[in-house]
Amino acid sequence: MHFRITYIAIILLIAPLSGCMEMLSRDMNAGVDLSHEYVSNAQKQQSNQPPQMQKWWLAYDDADLNNLITHALSNSPSLGQIRARLKQTQAISVQSGASLLPALETSVTRNGYDGNNTPSASFDLSGAAGYELDLWGKNKATIKSNKLQEQATLEDLYAASITLSAAIVENWLDIMSLIEQEELIKQQIKVNLYLLELQQSRYENGAASALAVLQQEENLARIKSLLPDILSAQQIATNNISLLIGNTPSNTLKIKTRMLPKPLNIPDRGLPSQLLENRPDITAAWLRVLSADWAEKAAFNNRLPRFDISVIYSTSASKISSLFDTWLLNMVAGIASPIFDGNKRKAEQIRQKAIADERFQAYRAIVLSAVNEVENALTRNNFQDKKLKALEEQLLASKKTLEQARFSYANGNTSYINILTSINNVQTLEQQIAREKLLQAKERVRLCRALGGRSWAKKINNNITRQKGRK
Repeated sequence: MHFRITYIAIILLIAPLSGCMEMLSRDMNAGVDLSHEYVSNAQKQQSNQPPQMQKWWLAYDDADLNNLITHALSNSPSLGQIRARLKQTQAISVQSGASLLPALETSVTRNGYDGNNTPSASFDLSGAAGYELDLWGKNKATIKSNKLQEQATLEDLYAASITLSAAIVENWLDIMSLIEQEELIKQQIKVNLYLLELQQSRYENGAASALAVLQQEENLARIKSLLPDILSAQQIATNNISLLIGNTPSNTLKIKTRMLPKPLNIPDRGLPSQLLENRPDITAAWLRVLSADWAEKAAFNNRLPRFDISVIYSTSASKISSLFDTWLLNMVAGIASPIFDGNKRKAEQIRQKAIADERFQAYRAIVLSAVNEVENALTRNNFQDKKLKALEEQLLASKKTLEQARFSYANGNTSYINILTSINNVQTLEQQIAREKLLQAKERVRLCRALGGRSWAKKINNNITRQKGRK
């Protein structure tokens, strides 16, 4: 009777404590106004769907590129690491879920004896069951925290898929552009070689100076020196793609397309608030905030008393068939309450709260960075288009200047240095425009990546998981 009164008193004393730990109500917008449109006044070219809702690289309509990305999403080592990490978090979730179930153990032993007037052997059978009453929800909070970590790791996989696909497209664009630049430099070499032969002929006939021949030789050598860097960059981009798709660098990677495709249209960027749904890195960071909040709750509840129930069954006999003739069953209910632990449990709760606060600030930083990334991508795309237009106008003017310089030189009204200057201007602009077109195409890719793509990344990875599960 005394035990029963004490037990009830303890319950009445500590029951109110279970409500002391309130889960924080956090703002998923992280205190950032996301309802406005993007500030960047980029040109608006509407598409049927925003890029985050579709596999945007399909707009290039290139089978080789599609195959590369499909292969990479299934075989990339970086994604393989995240998938392995996901299995780890799934296993942790299963382990924590076991805390809600009773633990059962059993053992059978055989003892042998030597000597007179003793049985030859005896058999012992024992079993034990233990169960912790999750009265305050500590175990459930731990399970919830681990489950959210598992979901965050899955979002990491989606985010890495988006980054990987964009990296492959950028390197693929590099190869296309560098092939074009190689052809451009070879054509410029032919032009300068022709001009050198022309000047040598004129020099032999006394119509040109030795200085003009040397200047043309210098210009030809300068153009030739550009080719090795372009060829080197081609090979490096090819090696990068091999790495991204999970292969070693080799000559087996064949890309049939030989020219830089037109840049993608600037997509419908939506509102900054849509990034919360479309960017898995934001979702992952938010899930980790919630996971830390639940871990703090579990740490708080760990400061409250534990209620354990244990059942022990034991029996012994000289024969196995007699084991169940006599047995002993012992049932124990116990309360374990921390009285003094040097503030160990309280410090753990404070630590978990600090972790939650840190993750929330990290989440805010990711949200702000994501909005800024889209804004900057829109700005770069807008001004890159204007820059290309200005360079093409400049190239047109330089070509007119070259024609006039040739006419004046043919009539003996100017020196050859003016022709060289005009040729250099034209060829330098041609090279710069080729590089700027590549940058324009890559800026479109970066914008698509910044806008996210959680829906298509989720769909692709679910399909890959099913395919791997059938093997």
